[in-house]
Amino acid sequence: MNEDEAASIALHLVNSQTSENNMDEIVNVVKMVNDLLNIVKYHFQMAMDEDSVNYDRFLTHLRFFSWRLIRKEKTNINNEDDFLFQQVKRQYEKAYQCSVKMAAYVEKTYQWTISNDEKVYLTLHIHRVTSRQEWKQHTSQLDCYCLAGET
Repeated sequence: MNEDEAASIALHLVNSQTSENNMDEIVNVVKMVNDLLNIVKYHFQMAMDEDSVNYDRFLTHLRFFSWRLIRKEKTNINNEDDFLFQQVKRQYEKAYQCSVKMAAYVEKTYQWTISNDEKVYLTLHIHRVTSRQEWKQHTSQLDCYCLAGET
């Protein structure tokens, strides 16, 4: 079984344990979460560490995000003060660009516009999960480099 299938089944089992969920909603949430995870993987050209706490937090955020979307639950949108949005957008540009791709997917597929507040949360989670993974890969490459006798 490949990673995507295993993740889908695991998420399906977790979601099926909650009450008041019908099977169509569960299937839609699993599909959306997998699609959003794939956007991140392809944007950063990396496999994420699925055993990390950051990945679990990101997955949980995506799951609740997807539930809100599927159930058409709008969040309070405060567009008057976008200071935090502008700071996050500038500070974590690569993660923000990934959140823009995710927003485009959601808009095209589900006709739902993601608020700037939601982009902030997505960007922060994306940055956390990918930057830690990039750091692990970088230090692993340095370890291999040093073990090979290079200085």
